[in-house]
Amino acid sequence: MERQIRKFIQKHFIHILVYQVIMFTILFVLIRFGAVEAPALTKRWGGFDSRPTSNRCYAQERTATLLSYILGPLAVDQFYAHHWVLAVFKLLTFGGLGLWWFIDIILWIVGGVYGTPGCPGGYHGV
Repeated sequence: MERQIRKFIQKHFIHILVYQVIMFTILFVLIRFGAVEAPALTKRWGGFDSRPTSNRCYAQERTATLLSYILGPLAVDQFYAHHWVLAVFKLLTFGGLGLWWFIDIILWIVGGVYGTPGCPGGYHGV
C-alpha cells in the first residue's frame, strides 16, 4: 500500500504542484483586486474594545494570566478575577481535566473575554 502511494505521488507530483500554484494564484488575484474581501474583525463579545485601559488593569490581567498558567487546574485565576461560579466549577473538575485550563490560558492572553474587578472586559466590566 505504501509503495503504491509513493508511486502515485512520484507519477503525479508535477500535476499536484501545478494545481496548488494555480489555486494560490487565483486566490491571491481575487483578494488583491477586491473580488473577495477579507473578513473584517468585528466585535463579537467584550473583546476588541475591552483592552486594559490603565496600568493597574493591565497588571491585573497579566497576573490572572500567570495564575492561570501556574495554578489553573485549581481555579486560582478565576477566584482572583472574582468569577466565583466559574471558579467553583473549574476547581471541582480540576480545570476541566486540563482542557478548560488550557483554554483559559489562551482566553486570558487574548484578553477581553474575562474581566478583572474594576477593569473592562468580561460580563462585569466597566
